[in-house]
Amino acid sequence: MKRYETRIEDGILSVESANGWEVIGELSDIHELVGGETYTIEYDDHAQVVSWLDTEEDGTFTFDVRDTLDEMSYNDEFISQIVDIDPDATDEDGYSLRTSVFVDLMTEIWDSKGNLE
Repeated sequence: MKRYETRIEDGILSVESANGWEVIGELSDIHELVGGETYTIEYDDHAQVVSWLDTEEDGTFTFDVRDTLDEMSYNDEFISQIVDIDPDATDEDGYSLRTSVFVDLMTEIWDSKGNLE
């Protein structure tokens, strides 16, 4: 299965697609939409005991949004949900619609700890 890479240049997040690189939006807008430069996930007591998960005492795990996005790759289904959006469209708050949909998808993935149904 083909995986598509991420690129961050001059504060702009882009993702690879079958047609080349597609601009998602400004990293500053992504930070605003996720609530900051870091993102925190909460784990319950059961999930905290797995050896590979290094949570804080309160069961939270905080990561740098830019670094995490820079390391990610995406499948065809994810990419098609983003690149089919008009790059000039905006949401009701004035953000690029691609940016806000991307953030919604990413926070859904992060909050589900990668276990989307």
